[in-house]
Amino acid sequence: MRKTQASDIKLVITVALKKEIPKDWLVSRQISVHTIAALRSGAFNQQDSINAGFLVVITGAGYKGSEEAAFWIRDNLNPLFVINIGTCGFTNKKYPIGEWISPRYIANEEDDRLELDTRLPIPSPGKITDVHSLISVKKTSIGNITEALKKHDAIDMECYPQAKIFHDAQISFHCLKCGTDYSGSNTLSDFNRNIELFTEDIKNLFSFAGIYNDRPRVTVIVPVYNRQQTVRRAIDSVLFQSYMPEKIVVVNDGSTDGTQEILKSYGDKLTLVSLPENSGPSRARNEGIQYAKTDWVAFLDSDDSWEKNKLKDQVEYLRRHPFYQILQSEEIWIRNGVRVNPCKHHAKPEGWIWEPSLERCLVSPSGVLVKKSLLEKYGLFDEGLPVCEDYDLWLKISRHHPVGLEPSFSVIKYGGHESQLSRKYPAMDRFRMKSLVRLLGNEPHPDFKKKIINVLAKKLKILIKGFEKRESREEAEECRVILNSL
Repeated sequence: MRKTQASDIKLVITVALKKEIPKDWLVSRQISVHTIAALRSGAFNQQDSINAGFLVVITGAGYKGSEEAAFWIRDNLNPLFVINIGTCGFTNKKYPIGEWISPRYIANEEDDRLELDTRLPIPSPGKITDVHSLISVKKTSIGNITEALKKHDAIDMECYPQAKIFHDAQISFHCLKCGTDYSGSNTLSDFNRNIELFTEDIKNLFSFAGIYNDRPRVTVIVPVYNRQQTVRRAIDSVLFQSYMPEKIVVVNDGSTDGTQEILKSYGDKLTLVSLPENSGPSRARNEGIQYAKTDWVAFLDSDDSWEKNKLKDQVEYLRRHPFYQILQSEEIWIRNGVRVNPCKHHAKPEGWIWEPSLERCLVSPSGVLVKKSLLEKYGLFDEGLPVCEDYDLWLKISRHHPVGLEPSFSVIKYGGHESQLSRKYPAMDRFRMKSLVRLLGNEPHPDFKKKIINVLAKKLKILIKGFEKRESREEAEECRVILNSL
């Protein structure tokens, strides 16, 4: 087995003290745990292959050790995400001991502040309370809570220097703390009494790790409408997978050509669902989801196909990066029988992809592997959108969850044929506009609102020009009213 490479590490968890984590339990879940001293001595390069594409780094107590560890991580690993977890002291008793908190701001004693991303790149461990701010101090403040410290909800000794270093390096940094004391005269005894409870909570925090050592169960859903020329290619590419799904659900969306006869020829190899009339890809996919009894769902459009290791590579990726709840694979584009290279703006990002996805859909349904529970949480595909329904759903999901990218080019997308929906529905930005308007109405965070408004305004201006050119005055006026309301 190959050794884990630095580029394999997408997530780093930093913690100050050895006794804050159940190391043996973590290692049993295939999580690599190292002190920063061991990493400096080459422990990472010497270790054998591990499945998990993330590691826990024990930085040592204190401000300086935390800072030095952050520099090493930045320079040697450059992960997508860093989460600083650990204990903290609360400055008042409105927060109960043992409560997990995520601060919006992190400060130092000079009152320099940074705003943090309160989203987490890992599945939520349960109840987490958003608080306004946490301050990192350089010396312990047992029994000496000044008025300056009381302005903050919590106190630690390591978070701010990491936040500053990773912020400057444009590495996504997150903070998750658990209160063990009230920073008073009994801080030390309270900490020692509650640390064991915190260590047990860590197991819940990392409950996602190691769960894909067994075979993840996958259902593949193929919606099809009048694709007698391509549907056999699509279905055969699923049947020939090196990692077979538990079920293949094909939803015939009211086809009127020879599609139904082709599907029946597969017999019990497929679960065939037939809709009485053509209702669009959203309804077809949603119907297929209802037949999925597995944790994971993959989609394949009936004019696309997969390389034989598509699911195998994605499952292996999940074993290394089990914190992802949605991922996709890279694509090969074939247009009119010729392979073409996608434009740079179509390049698939990884991690927090929500902001670049506002401009255009950067997640392909044929490439996705996603938790069924995640689809259900965000309402499935919008059946009121004839196109751009995937753009709409991926935006809802990626606003709160990072998206993984398995690098194999295992999805083959075919374009240029007459039955593509993009030919039936020109000016597709009008459907993206409707999606963005709804997202804006549901967005509570002012910074995220601004990002939606910027993209929405640009799309509206383009649509207005297009509608005016085609003398579609009613549509142009509708867009103008929305634009003026932003």
